[in-house]
Amino acid sequence: MSTYSEVICVQGRNSQFPELTKLIESESFSYRCIENLNEVLPAIERRKPALVIMDLLLEGKDAIDLLREMELKGLKRYCSVVILSDRSENYVEITALNSGADDFMIKPVKKRVFISRLNAWLRNSSNSRAAFKFSKDGEGIILDHDRYMLLVQGDEILLQRKEFEIISLLASKPKKVFSRDEIKEMVWGEPNHLVRNRTIDVHIRNLRIKIGRHYIKTYKGIGYSFDTSLAS
Repeated sequence: MSTYSEVICVQGRNSQFPELTKLIESESFSYRCIENLNEVLPAIERRKPALVIMDLLLEGKDAIDLLREMELKGLKRYCSVVILSDRSENYVEITALNSGADDFMIKPVKKRVFISRLNAWLRNSSNSRAAFKFSKDGEGIILDHDRYMLLVQGDEILLQRKEFEIISLLASKPKKVFSRDEIKEMVWGEPNHLVRNRTIDVHIRNLRIKIGRHYIKTYKGIGYSFDTSLAS
C-alpha cells in the first residue's frame, strides 16, 4: 500500500492534465506526469503512488491495456486508478470498470468536481484499511486486508481495491441492506450525485463473477446485502 499521497498522471491525447495538475498542486498533493508509456509501470512499481489517473487514449495503446498490464504485474493493488475519457458511451465506462478502474470521468472534467473526487480518492486510498479494519471469518469467508484478497472455502480470490472495499462494507453487517447512496458515501466518500449507480452495479457484478452470485443479494430499487446463508 502507498505510504504517501502521490499522484501519477499518464498523459495521452486531448489531455486535460495541464489544467488538472494545477488543481492537484493546489490541494498540496505531489504528482508526476508521464507521457512515455515505457516509463509508467516501472514508475508505479518504484514509487507506489496512492493514485494513478490516466487518459483513456494513450500513444500506441489505451488505458484499458495498461490497466491489464498493471493487473498482471500485481501493481493494481497498491493504488486507485481513474480513467479520464472523451467518450461517454456506456460500454466504454463498463469496460474500464470491468478491467479494474476504480472510477471513470468524462472530459472535460469540471474543476470543482475534480477537486472533490481527488480528495475522496486519496482519502480512501490512505484510510481504506482503517475504515474497513475488521476480521470476518465465518462460513468459509475470510477477508485478508493486507493483500486485498478474499478467501472463499480456502480458494484465494484477488480483488480490485473498490471491490474489496465494497465487500468489506457489506460483510461488516451481514444481512443489512446497504443502499447505493450508503455505498457511495462509505466507500467513495462522495456526495451521492458524484458517483454513478452504474459504477456500483458494475463492481457488484464483478464481485459476483469472482466469489459467486449467492453471497450478495439484490434488493431491487434499494441496494445490496451480504448473506452467507444464501450459499447453502
